[in-house]
Amino acid sequence: MVVLAASICTRGGKALLSRQFRDINKDKITSLLSSFPSLISNSSSQHTAVEDDNIRYVYQPLEELYVVLLTNKHSNILQDIDTLHLFVSTISNLLRTIDEREIFDNAFEILSSFDEIINNGYKENLTLSQVQSFLEMDSHEEKIQEIIERNKEMEANEERKRRAKEIQRKELAKKNLENQFNRPYGFDEAAALNNHNQPSYQPPAIVDNSIESPSSGGYLNKPLTSRSGGLQLGKKPAGRSEASQPLLFNPATNTAVLPNSRSVSMTPTPVVNSAPKVPNNGILVTINEKFNAQLQRDGSILSTEVKGDLQLRINNEDLSYCKILLKTTEKSSEIQYKTHPNVDRNLFQQQHVIGLKDKTKPFPSNDQSLGVLRWRCAGKSDESKFLPILITIWCNPNGDSTDVTIEYELTSEFLENNTTNSSIDDIKIILPVQGDIHLKEENSQISYNIEDIGTVFNIGSISTDDPQGSFEFTVDTPDEDALFPMDLQFTVEFEEITDSDNSFGKVQVLDIVASQNEDEESLPFDLRENLATESYQIV
Repeated sequence: MVVLAASICTRGGKALLSRQFRDINKDKITSLLSSFPSLISNSSSQHTAVEDDNIRYVYQPLEELYVVLLTNKHSNILQDIDTLHLFVSTISNLLRTIDEREIFDNAFEILSSFDEIINNGYKENLTLSQVQSFLEMDSHEEKIQEIIERNKEMEANEERKRRAKEIQRKELAKKNLENQFNRPYGFDEAAALNNHNQPSYQPPAIVDNSIESPSSGGYLNKPLTSRSGGLQLGKKPAGRSEASQPLLFNPATNTAVLPNSRSVSMTPTPVVNSAPKVPNNGILVTINEKFNAQLQRDGSILSTEVKGDLQLRINNEDLSYCKILLKTTEKSSEIQYKTHPNVDRNLFQQQHVIGLKDKTKPFPSNDQSLGVLRWRCAGKSDESKFLPILITIWCNPNGDSTDVTIEYELTSEFLENNTTNSSIDDIKIILPVQGDIHLKEENSQISYNIEDIGTVFNIGSISTDDPQGSFEFTVDTPDEDALFPMDLQFTVEFEEITDSDNSFGKVQVLDIVASQNEDEESLPFDLRENLATESYQIV
């Protein structure tokens, strides 16, 4: 069956709307439809089909109008009538009343439905409900773009607030610095402590009391030392006298003064050594996923995203001819998969198998990681299905300070998927402030460091046996907004696992088989999975 055109015309043959599916010009369609009424009047048949020398007209009255399909004379008349009924049902559902004005007002929707039913002259295997669903389908890309634009506006507002606060802090620090260095050398320690109890500038260098003169080639004769802050705030180490306190040296005035007696120091960000290469026993498959999320301080979710990839490492040439059998979710607007250009995309889409396009070639066996599959998961607002941890912040201003309570818990989705690991380790929450922090004593497992990026709280791990927790502290700032945005960081490594159900992208490695023989013999392989944060913010 070939449908040349679908038209809506008047009883006199005037074309109101027509869609050509083959190369037929407008004048030809107009001529054919104008001769259509005379063919009906000359026909004595009771059927809803008439013919001329070359064209068959399959029609159905629609009140004062006709819906006409123009087909070739070799077309299957039964299929043509079934297609015509689908056209009429679709038009009736789109129009409130059957008249010319209503048809012109809804011409775009009617033509779109025609294109859904007929493709290049042939009918698609669709029902009326499916046609309606396709016409009403929401654009996922448009929703994602709206979320991105909304997030950009929020980030711009937060950045504007942050810069305003930063300018205010710099002006206050400049005034305090001028007041501090305008005092005569040798003022008593009590005056220095009173001055440092207010928000003030912290000179970057902390040195011991042995200071060389500038002429000796440098101000420091000992390396910088760093100390991590814990629960011993405001307490001097035993046996330490005032004379052995570290000095703050000001090169501009060539003077040194005593700092406050806090045990927390400005610690530079540690240098992280690159992780050692994971041993490979032949074939190593690694699933990596990185989380991007933006949460509000009240616990609600603004946006979530997971970016994942599947890495393949082979160091044995005998194992390089192989295929990876996967189990993935069905086609969904929430999860999109993309294969490497050298991977057979049709094989993956139809059978969920990772194999090379050229079956005569092997995978590289140089023990280097090769990304063969990527995926991206985008969650909706207030949806936690792509998040492992939820954070809620409670802030209570208390005069010149703010009492803060941070609650954290593992999401139900992570607990349901987690079958190989019992905890998330190395969890850190970073505040963009470097003021005085006072932790509650009952939180003995929580510690913190003051670094260049702010105050880093080390939570340790969250176990699936105890999936939630909280801690409290007081920070010397009355402005709640100065504490945000907070950053959450964590890494999880599932080592030598036998199942990959933990994947948020629903990528599960079932087996790896040889690709050269028909038996598809299973090959030995190791499986690992890594989860980490890329940008996990609380605003």
